[in-house]
Amino acid sequence: MKRKPPSIPLYHLLLPLLGLLLLIATASPIQAAGNTEIRPEVRIGVLAKRGQAKTHAKWDATADYLNQRLPRYRFRIVPMLFDDIPILVKNDLVDFVIVNSGIFVDLSIKFGVRRILTLTNRLTTEADNSQFGSVIFTHRENHSIRGLSDLKKKRIAAVHATSLGGWIMALDTILNTGLKRGELGPVAFYNTHDAVAQAVLEGNAEVGVVRSDTLERMAKEGKLEISMLRVINPQRHPNFPLLISTPLYPEWPFAKLPQTSDDLARQIAIALLELPPEHLAARNAHITGWTIPENYQSVHDLLKRLSIAPYDQADQIGLRAIIQAYGGWLLGLFGIITFLLLLIWRIARLNRTLKANQRNLMQNEEQLRVTFEQAAVGIAHLTLNGAFLKQNQKFCEMTGYSARELHSLNLKELLLADDLSTGLRYLNEIRRGDTRQGAVELRLKRADQTAFWARLNISCVRDISGQIKYLVVAIDNIDPIKQLQEENRLSQKQQELILELAGDGILGLDLQANHSFVNPMAARLLGYEVDEMLGRNSHAMWHHTRANGEPFPEGECPIARVLRNGVTHRSSDALFWRKDGGSFHAEYTCTPIIEEKKITGAVVVFREVSILSHNS
Repeated sequence: MKRKPPSIPLYHLLLPLLGLLLLIATASPIQAAGNTEIRPEVRIGVLAKRGQAKTHAKWDATADYLNQRLPRYRFRIVPMLFDDIPILVKNDLVDFVIVNSGIFVDLSIKFGVRRILTLTNRLTTEADNSQFGSVIFTHRENHSIRGLSDLKKKRIAAVHATSLGGWIMALDTILNTGLKRGELGPVAFYNTHDAVAQAVLEGNAEVGVVRSDTLERMAKEGKLEISMLRVINPQRHPNFPLLISTPLYPEWPFAKLPQTSDDLARQIAIALLELPPEHLAARNAHITGWTIPENYQSVHDLLKRLSIAPYDQADQIGLRAIIQAYGGWLLGLFGIITFLLLLIWRIARLNRTLKANQRNLMQNEEQLRVTFEQAAVGIAHLTLNGAFLKQNQKFCEMTGYSARELHSLNLKELLLADDLSTGLRYLNEIRRGDTRQGAVELRLKRADQTAFWARLNISCVRDISGQIKYLVVAIDNIDPIKQLQEENRLSQKQQELILELAGDGILGLDLQANHSFVNPMAARLLGYEVDEMLGRNSHAMWHHTRANGEPFPEGECPIARVLRNGVTHRSSDALFWRKDGGSFHAEYTCTPIIEEKKITGAVVVFREVSILSHNS
């Protein structure tokens, strides 16, 4: 099952810092106008299964309801992406979580998260339920898939490896038919349920997996027609009128983190148990309310069967389990190795004969044909004028045209109007021989007139005289990359703005205590320009001398201990030195940056509390 390799964006490193700023702000006795104390903020992290905007639209009314019921506090919804949940919980950046049952089980064992309620889902206007399942489906026109046994080697779209309804329940049901994991086709994770449904509708996947109620909600929102899809392995359960392919499991819990007050949890539980079914908070969340916690033992058993976190200890996997899971692959690998050895022996005997050359030529032609037809990118052969001669199935799937339709079209007709000049210029360069091959990013039109970003690569095939016989064009859908680039750009801009406007000094240190980043407030408090501080040793610049004038050895510095030991240090009366020789009392917190269980640096957040001395 394929999955994109994990990466650590900058915002993952700054999450602990931002959380610390929030904690300092809420813990400090700051007085607003009228001498009234600011209400403590309570952060409720919610799994953003359909994206952040959908999460706010669905749950902000619940925060408003709690603000009315518990006016001493200020409640805020924090959308959480799948991969960010452990970071937010580990660093205490949320106080409560609303997540799927599988993620809750993992958090309960690893971090001591405790459930206090279970939501009751609004299935229809007449029915509700505190359980849910998975829907396994395919396109209505896909007649090669009728049951679960037909999923062998099929391309599957799922939400996330930790999504209970969007993958785990369905995987267990599929494996119960006798299929092995190694027999399944590639699995692509799209991170939201809506994206999975779109992948199946657009032909990017043959099978989709989402949680029950997703297809009905998308149909109600006008995003799809359920009649275009067909449910695989449809099931019926008492008092459960929705499409489903699996057994039922307990719905999402409302859970508290260990550091969260039990009294606050009790007050919230009482308020949510009294939530009226027709209240805006219940309607927006598509629930009828909350009930006493369900028994999640069935979820524990499910994760154990599949060896999924927190029951994924690799050292407990024995030889028999490996053979059972990958026996087919091992046998195939042995067969491939044996075949290659025999082929080498055969070629060694016949490499000087015409018969061997002919056989090799036929094999090469077959490999090229298979590569062309089964390539993961769209490939087509064009005339010098851009007319289609031949294309593979992937090209048809990407553009939405059949092979016959493409044969009556020209590549120029697929270019979006705004990108037409770019595409023609690139095509002309290839034909003139200015570049032998290259790539350009532009937008192409599908048969339904929707557009998508593609990376277009055109190369020439020449005859023995050097004349161009035809063009080879390869396209790859880069819509997800473009979307990720835009999201990263916005996230980076937001993070830079936060650092720029922060009221406290913020310093990033590497393992040698040299400055890796400095916000403007930190430079201003210490009397430097930002560029003067970057790359220079923090202790030597502003922490070098005690109050009595004696040198302060760096080895005794608490900040150096944080870099060595990885334990957060807080001080309310430290002495910092300015560039002009003056000093001031500072309140600061030094927090280690830990990546993959290794200390990679630290973040210092400080503020001036009083002036001690100035340069005379």
